[in-house]
Amino acid sequence: MKFGLYFEIFNTFDYNLNLEERRAKYMNFDGILCEKCNNKIDKRNFYCTFCYNIETDIIKKGHMIFGPKFGILKTSDYNLDLEERRKKYINYDNILCEECSNEIISMQRIINYLIEETDFIKKAYVKYKYENEKYSNEINKWNCYCAYCYNKETDVIKKGHMKFGSNFKILDCNLNLKERRAEYMNYDGILCEKCNKEIVKWDDCCTYCYYNETDIIKKGHMKFGSKFGIFKTSDYNLDLEERKKKIHEL
Repeated sequence: MKFGLYFEIFNTFDYNLNLEERRAKYMNFDGILCEKCNNKIDKRNFYCTFCYNIETDIIKKGHMIFGPKFGILKTSDYNLDLEERRKKYINYDNILCEECSNEIISMQRIINYLIEETDFIKKAYVKYKYENEKYSNEINKWNCYCAYCYNKETDVIKKGHMKFGSNFKILDCNLNLKERRAEYMNYDGILCEKCNKEIVKWDDCCTYCYYNETDIIKKGHMKFGSKFGIFKTSDYNLDLEERKKKIHEL
C-alpha cells in the first residue's frame, strides 16, 4: 500500500552483504522494509536503524551496519603503536570502538569513493558529510583510535596512550631546543602537559599555549627552554660586539 508493487523485504541474511552489495541489490526499489520489524529502511544506510538501536551486542551491531568485514578496536589495541594498529586494521571495511560502540567510518573507503566518483555534486556531498557531520566520532585507519573516547578523556597520559600507544612523551619545557629534538625525535607523538594537545615535532613547543600566553618571559621559556634572554630597549645602547658578547654568555 505504501510503496505499491515496487518494494522489497530486507532479509536478515542480507546483513551478510557488505554496503556496496546491499546498494546494488536494493537501489532501484521505491521502498525497503525490514523483515524482522516491518519498519522502513533508509536507502542511505541499508540497515534497519530500529533493530540496530535496540541491539546491545557490539558484534551484532557491527554486522548489521557494515556486513561481515569489520573489526573491533579493543582497549588492549592501544598498547600497539600506530604502525601495528594500521597493519592490523588496514583490510577491514570499518572499525568499531569496543568501549563506546560508536559508528566508525573507513576513511580509505571514502577516499576510494571520491577518486572513483565522477559526479561533482555527489563528491562534494560525501566529503562534506564525513568531514563535518561524523568526524568527531570516527576512528580512521591512519590514526586508529576512538576520537569520541579520546575527547572525553581528561588524563593526559591516557590520552597519549590511546592516540599513540606506548611510544609517546609529555613535553618538558625546561629543555632547550637541541635537547628537545634529541629527546623527542623517535616518539610517535608528543603531548602538552598543560592543555593535552598534540605538539608538532618541528614546532618544539605547544603553539596553542604559546599563542594564548601574554607574559613574554613565559613565552620565551615555552619556546626556548630555560636558556634564553630578553633583548631590552636599553640594549640598543650597546655596540654590535657588546650585544654579541651578551648573547654568547647566555
